[in-house]
Amino acid sequence: MTRRNKRVSVAIQPPGRLPVGPGLGPVLDPATLDFGHHAGRTIEELMRIDPDYLVWLARHPVGARYRAEIARVLDRVADPER
Repeated sequence: MTRRNKRVSVAIQPPGRLPVGPGLGPVLDPATLDFGHHAGRTIEELMRIDPDYLVWLARHPVGARYRAEIARVLDRVADPER
């Protein structure tokens, strides 16, 4: 028996929604994520609400664009007098 693939319709997100995949091109604001569950949040916000995600992001390849900002925020938390 031969099976053929059926076409799958893809829902298009309504205007105004943030992207869920890695952003294309250079980061316009190195302090704000442009992908995933936390899209639109700043690195500072993530430090307060989900620090484990921030540490993961610093190690993951998709977070390479944000590593300098993540390091700055983590350093400030480690040494608040800075």
